[in-house]
Amino acid sequence: MQTAAISTSVNESVLESILSAWQRRAGFITTLGFTLFSLLLLYMAWLNHSQAVWTAEVGWGYWFGIVGGSMMLLLLLYPMRKRLHFMSKWLTVKFWFRLHMVFGVLGPVLIMMHSSYHIGSLNGRVALYSMLFVAISGLFGRYFYTRIHYGLYGKKATFASLHADSLVLTKKLGRLFELNPKAKELMKQYEKDVMNTPTGPIASAKHWVKMRYTSAVLYPKVMRSLNKKLLAVGYKKGWSKSKVLRNQLRIRKMLLSHRSILRQILELHFYERLFGIWHLLHMPLFIMMVITGFVHVYAVHAY
Repeated sequence: MQTAAISTSVNESVLESILSAWQRRAGFITTLGFTLFSLLLLYMAWLNHSQAVWTAEVGWGYWFGIVGGSMMLLLLLYPMRKRLHFMSKWLTVKFWFRLHMVFGVLGPVLIMMHSSYHIGSLNGRVALYSMLFVAISGLFGRYFYTRIHYGLYGKKATFASLHADSLVLTKKLGRLFELNPKAKELMKQYEKDVMNTPTGPIASAKHWVKMRYTSAVLYPKVMRSLNKKLLAVGYKKGWSKSKVLRNQLRIRKMLLSHRSILRQILELHFYERLFGIWHLLHMPLFIMMVITGFVHVYAVHAY
């Protein structure tokens, strides 16, 4: 019975890893296809710049602008879904976030097709530049978001969970550090420095650079040191080369895991601050884009 339970657990684990791999691959293919499609539309807009198959005033060009502008306006649905109680049952937040990402790319692309890279009047120029600022800002926001979440659509990382993982790995590394107490002190000091993150954005950025550099130097140094000590221990105990190599690989795997967790903690603090600053700037840019967009539409129809 126990063997059957273990076998079932292993099969489920293998199945989960296969499904996860397929999901990552499908996500990559979808993103690549969407990117290529957007680039194709932008290229068509560039060709129309000189050939003028459509114009912004009538026909396809006009409707590119209407649909693109509507998509940019509908970007508000994602923050509204998160904050307004009456929208709490309107599909999932993940769905609206994905829609926000898609519309945030397709909207500017369609507006570029609408304009065919012609700047036009002053109000059109201001509306176009506002939209481009919002689109570029959104790309930065997307990047910051992925650094403080488990992937683009994953759960938000928390300091408590990451710190718990770090403590577990540090405990596992404890016996290994008996081979080299100096390495243990260096690692302990590095972990302490990572946890003591400054509060200011500039100080936080300096701290992030310093800790990344320290990590790049420290971990290879500790790895080399422990590998040498392990070779000496293996020679004294008469270990085979394969056994020594297995232990060295185990040390390497644990140290890399430890480095990865501490980097996540470091980046969580750093990118949370950047994301907070970005959030303060992104909304005013979006409001300015909406206002200039309405002014542009009004000016076009008024004249």
